[in-house]
Amino acid sequence: MDLSYFIQNHYPTVLWRLPNSEDTHWIADFEPATLHTPVVENAPSGFWISPFLNEGLAQTYFVKATWHAVRKHGTWHLPALPALSPTLPTTFNHLREYFLPAPAIAYHTQAMHEALVGKGIEAIARGEMRKLVISRAKPLSYPAGFEIEKVFSRLCERYPTAFCYFFHLPNIGTWMGATPETLIALEGKNTFKTIALAGTQAYKGQAVKDALWSQKEIEEQAIVSRYIINCFKKIRLREFEEEGPKTVIAGHLMHLQTNFWVDMQAGEFPDLGTKMLALLHPTSAVCGMPKEASQTFLHTHEGYDRAFYSGFLGTSEIEGNSHLFVNLRCMQLQAEGLTLYAGGGITIDSIPEKEWQETELKMQIMQKVIFEFDNDFKD
Repeated sequence: MDLSYFIQNHYPTVLWRLPNSEDTHWIADFEPATLHTPVVENAPSGFWISPFLNEGLAQTYFVKATWHAVRKHGTWHLPALPALSPTLPTTFNHLREYFLPAPAIAYHTQAMHEALVGKGIEAIARGEMRKLVISRAKPLSYPAGFEIEKVFSRLCERYPTAFCYFFHLPNIGTWMGATPETLIALEGKNTFKTIALAGTQAYKGQAVKDALWSQKEIEEQAIVSRYIINCFKKIRLREFEEEGPKTVIAGHLMHLQTNFWVDMQAGEFPDLGTKMLALLHPTSAVCGMPKEASQTFLHTHEGYDRAFYSGFLGTSEIEGNSHLFVNLRCMQLQAEGLTLYAGGGITIDSIPEKEWQETELKMQIMQKVIFEFDNDFKD
């Protein structure tokens, strides 16, 4: 495979692997990615990408699967390519010249982040909101021998239950990640699925049944579950199945997760995916509760543009299914280096120092893949 073919020719391209799958998909379009308000059930084959701030979802990018390759059982099935400009022999250092420059932002120190968490707790104590999700960004330099394909392969190996992806949208952004959180999934025309995922602690090999959760983490997850149920109520959907909360493992972290399913045909909700996407994003798992007050606080105090971090992204009508995920555990590839992103849910019981530690744990997912295998990348 050679991603540089599309990057150097200024065409959008996306690489992904669904959770618990061995198949890798790779698409490209020969026209720029276009902005749409998603209609999930009637979209063509392709890939949706949305930023965190996306009023009415009108700023959602769509990459059509004009060219679609699949890797099954270790073998790529590659369609023919049109006669584009030839790809020049290049190293990653040359390739990254096609990426955006790093943003000029004030990155949080530990003291800054803990102070911001403290402000969030005070706002919650005043009754302005019940939960708030505060995030931060962290810059890193590329290690020697960094290669996109190798890092993506490592993500797939280390995080088999995550949605692993890489995308490059010319002049818009280049991102890679391994996210554990489904936003919505449509399985054929019949089944709708979403999850409530919240609460975080380190996984150290212990039995899942022995995981202990604090009152803060249990309440944080319950708020996300109630948010989903309230969205169902807004559209008068009463028939759904709920399972959880239960402890799930995502790499070296554990979370609390509740699963929700809906039979769209039995409930006569053929456009449920589109309706729920509009209601859910941004969820209380990445923004807060209530949504409007949380967004106002973050806009005033967080201090940077999240861009595609905590937005959503995923597949449209690929092999008959659509899967959209919240963009967590991710990094942005820029001309000068990498930017990592992570956040944590704040409640009245939060402790600022522990919230900093949680963001460090989450960022380690990307850092370990980038640097733990540094020797493999070096010539």
